[in-house]
Amino acid sequence: MPKSTSEVASTIALKSRSNTPYASSSSARTRRVTFQATEQDEGHSSDTDDADNSSVEEDVEPDIRSMFARRIRNWPENKIREFEDRMRAPYDLSPIPSRRNSQDFQYYFGYYITASEIRKFSERYNSEWPKDPNEMPPDAGAFLEYMLSFAMLGGREVKLRRAWVREEDKERLSSIEEPVGKGCYVVVVLSMTDYQRGYRPRYVEVRELTKMMRRKPSWWQGVF
Repeated sequence: MPKSTSEVASTIALKSRSNTPYASSSSARTRRVTFQATEQDEGHSSDTDDADNSSVEEDVEPDIRSMFARRIRNWPENKIREFEDRMRAPYDLSPIPSRRNSQDFQYYFGYYITASEIRKFSERYNSEWPKDPNEMPPDAGAFLEYMLSFAMLGGREVKLRRAWVREEDKERLSSIEEPVGKGCYVVVVLSMTDYQRGYRPRYVEVRELTKMMRRKPSWWQGVF
């Protein structure tokens, strides 16, 4: 089990950060973070039910050759270029919510996550998590947002938001614990607002988050 936040960061980082509340100077063997569906529990979250207020940052051209140097080191040049093109391409966000629906509701593209998973992630990887169960723990939601944002480029950040569970959501993801009509947590890659502003996450960003979350992203109807 990782003993420092830097170990998790080195596993999921596609960019580097410094001067942050969770930065750590220690280093250790990397380990991939994954999530499993668990029973629902009360957890901490920085979620707010207002409309997403993130802004579209300047687009960054990812250095795919450096990111995947070990994997592609023996590949022929033409295969490397094809791989670069795929990783840099915008992720397929279809089916996109209709314009009519998006006028009435905010939509988020991202991953379902339980309150229990949010808490357990911080318990496992946040070195500041208290061993004494009677002590007040730090914000588990904020920690999750910070760590998973390492997978994003150009200063983009993932956000925890609340969304309604619909019939189609339950059909698509059988592990959803909440009943239809109730709210759930979503790790948001982008909002419909950002989509309409022209932002598109790259395939490489969503690929890394999907590996960690072990479930596919989709559009969710946001809770206001």
